Amino acid sequence: MKCFILFMVFAFNAFAVTKRELASIKQDDRVEHARELLGKRYKKSDVKASESHLQLEQSILATVEKRLPKKFKKNAHDITQAIIVEANKHGFDPFFVMAVIAGESSFNPAAKGPVGEIGLMQLRSSTGKWMAGILKTKWRGDRTLRDPVENIRLGTAYFSWLRKKFEGHGQFYLAAYNMGPKNVRKALDRKVRPKDYPRHVMKRYLAFYKDLQTAKI
Repeated sequence: MKCFILFMVFAFNAFAVTKRELASIKQDDRVEHARELLGKRYKKSDVKASESHLQLEQSILATVEKRLPKKFKKNAHDITQAIIVEANKHGFDPFFVMAVIAGESSFNPAAKGPVGEIGLMQLRSSTGKWMAGILKTKWRGDRTLRDPVENIRLGTAYFSWLRKKFEGHGQFYLAAYNMGPKNVRKALDRKVRPKDYPRHVMKRYLAFYKDLQTAKI
C-alpha cells in the first residue's frame, strides 16, 4: 500500500510538471512589433499569415526544447516563460526575442563571447549591471547573466531601452544591440546604415515563422 501511495504521488507530481501553463502572448503587441520590424513587407509575410495561429506559446516551447543543449533541457519551460513574459512586458514579439537568442548563443545558456559576452543574449557584465540597476533587481555579477531567466530579463530590457533611444527604428536598435548605440550614431552621421546584424536577426525571425506554417503544433 505504501508503495502504491508513493507511486501515485510521483505520478501526480509528474503530471503537474508536464501541465504547467505558459503565459499567454499579448497578440496585439506581437503584431504591432512585427509591423514595426517589417514595415510594408508585413502584409505578404509568414508573420501576417500566422496572425490566427492559436498555439504560438507551445510552438515557442517546442523550439526551445529542441534547441537547448541536453543539460539545459530541464529549463525549457522556465526559459520559454521568460521569453514570453519579458516580450509581453516590453511590447516585443517573442519570436523576435528567440531570433536574437538563436543568433547570439544558439540557445546555449553557458555560451561565452570573445569579448566577455555571457549567456543566451550574450550580455557583457557592464551592460548587465547597468540594466539591473535600472530595473532595481539584484546583481550577483556574472552569475546573474549565467541564469538564463535573468539573462533574458536584462537582455530584453536593454533592447527596450535601445528601441526608445532609436524611436522604434528596428534596423537601428538591432544594430545598436550588436555594436553599441554610440557607434550606430557615428555610422549614421557618416550616412552609413548598419545592416549586417539586423539582416541576420531578421532572417532568423522570419525563418521561425516559416517553420510555424508547416509545423503540426
